[in-house]
Amino acid sequence: MLVIGLVIAVLAALAVGVNLFFFSRVKEISEWQTDVIVPGGFFGLSPSAIEEATFFVAVPGGLALLAFCFIGTGWIMRGKVGTREREGLQGGTVVSITPILAPRLHLLWLGVAVAFWVALVIVPIVSAMGGGWPITVDDMPQGYVWATLGMYGGLSAAIAGVLLASFLKKRRYLAMVAAEDPRLLEQPSGFWRWFTFRWRFDLWLAGVGGLLVGISPLPLTMGEALPFVLMLVGGILLIGVGAWCASHYWRAGVPLGVAESYA
Repeated sequence: MLVIGLVIAVLAALAVGVNLFFFSRVKEISEWQTDVIVPGGFFGLSPSAIEEATFFVAVPGGLALLAFCFIGTGWIMRGKVGTREREGLQGGTVVSITPILAPRLHLLWLGVAVAFWVALVIVPIVSAMGGGWPITVDDMPQGYVWATLGMYGGLSAAIAGVLLASFLKKRRYLAMVAAEDPRLLEQPSGFWRWFTFRWRFDLWLAGVGGLLVGISPLPLTMGEALPFVLMLVGGILLIGVGAWCASHYWRAGVPLGVAESYA
């Protein structure tokens, strides 16, 4: 399942490139703006209408989500999954214990996410501000080019934010374990267990912050400096708060690689 997920992830990245090439080359986009019926909007729930051109923009996102499902499931299957009796707020009934990603490999994936962000946001913006692509594309398809760049560049930056906070969480916890820090034996905090372990809100904060930082340069292409500053500062603050919360994961009293859910 991990291999299948990685293959689908590569297809998602290629689909982004295909979309950028197509929208950069097409001259007339109006014929692609008619509505089509998509079964369940990709997920087989119920049919929904979507603009044909928008459908193509969304295809890489659908593939990325599918890849995540396979990769996540495959990684969990490398560990152990069990059930337990729980009631009310005692905790999840399904528990998984998976091997943690090696720090160097973790940093490698962080680098990949940052590289995608640079390729999809920074490079096009620098090119555009110098009079090159994508502002050389016709007005109508150019909007779809920027939509594709912003959507998937922002997604790459969000993933980078999550990976950064996760790496800092891992580094802090492993350092405390290596030092046999006596604080690890203290009574777990119910708040930090709920916040950083059960719901991973520290990673959510860093992810939203990464998204804001990732798309913050886009307003510069329209000469808008204030939105750039606001999103950049807000994103950095959210990443900082997320990283700070992640550094307190040890208070949850749960080892790395453990997760729980309700079923």
